[in-house]
Amino acid sequence: MRQSSVNTKKVSKAVKIALRSLSECVTNNGFIAGSHHFVDLWARDSLFATFGANASGLARVSKKTIETFLEYQRTDGLVPFLIRRSRLTIGKYFGRHTYYKVPRGQFRSSQSGGTVPDGGLMTVIATRMYVEHTKDISFLRDNHEPLTRALGWYQKKYGDGLIKEWFQCEWADAVLKIGRTLYTNVLYWKALGDMAWILHKIGHSQDSLQYLKHHKIIGRQIHSQLWNGAYFADWKNVWRHDYFASHANMLAIIFGLASVTEATSILSHAQLTCLRNFTLETNNPKYPIWRIAPINLMTGTADYHNRGCLWLQPGILYALALRKINKRNQARKVLLGIADKIIEYDGVYEVYEKNGKPVKRLVYHAEHPFAWSAGLFLWAAHQIVR
Repeated sequence: MRQSSVNTKKVSKAVKIALRSLSECVTNNGFIAGSHHFVDLWARDSLFATFGANASGLARVSKKTIETFLEYQRTDGLVPFLIRRSRLTIGKYFGRHTYYKVPRGQFRSSQSGGTVPDGGLMTVIATRMYVEHTKDISFLRDNHEPLTRALGWYQKKYGDGLIKEWFQCEWADAVLKIGRTLYTNVLYWKALGDMAWILHKIGHSQDSLQYLKHHKIIGRQIHSQLWNGAYFADWKNVWRHDYFASHANMLAIIFGLASVTEATSILSHAQLTCLRNFTLETNNPKYPIWRIAPINLMTGTADYHNRGCLWLQPGILYALALRKINKRNQARKVLLGIADKIIEYDGVYEVYEKNGKPVKRLVYHAEHPFAWSAGLFLWAAHQIVR
């Protein structure tokens, strides 16, 4: 049997496992982040999961997930980053939940109190993804007003500037960053472009052009403030912090913010500094201990977002970024390594140790199944293998 045929079958087996994992995260409200301790709807987890769900027979759940986040939108336009189904207790992290009668939208970090801004951005991006696959234009007509209000919240607050965040408001919330983070502003740039697409699809051409103009302004701002000549820096406040954030840099390539020349440079840097085993490490160099959130230091998870725990998402995005610049064979090889890991443990886990085993520490066990990685793997497999 040809090796390519064997590899395709291996990825197909991993796809079945990933689809099973994602299906276990389906609720009446849409996708939850996981079924053990992250039993709530986190915007980044739930909405990234929709990317792969759309082409995997779960587009109806993608639609419901988007609708749920819009249902909890504030009157000023802000969309929650989290919709809690269960109370925040110690027992929650051991799989013992006390559920609210009605889920509650959350807009501020439980740890720092800062506003977490990616809910509205991910809702707009997921909407375009859903409609591109389903051709459900009526969904755009029904929801373009709340989506416009969602982006209006950022435009009113930040004008033509980049989004500024407080501590622990970005996805890597175990790390103390403050200012203009790459991850959130790549999403902002993408959401503005997607809103232009949405409005154009329903005939609002003039409004579409205004969003496209703002999209270009934010793109220029990201380049002028965060591009360091080799890759996009992690964040900037008074000065630029030149850590390499693998997740955000891969998104910059996949979404089209990075030019081909920039993408080639980013991927070269990622390969040299972050490629480990079956995925990319979260960052390089390592963040100093004083930048790690106290709760992570106390629970033995100081490496949760700091070159210790290995996540599947950066590796999956790395494969998609390679495909973006037509390095298809390399993309397949990376995806195959991730497929091997999914098959090895018959599931999609949140985080892994450096030895490749799912994290199982005294205080913290990796979530399983994990919707974000499951959905992204399905999305990548459909593009790279099928």
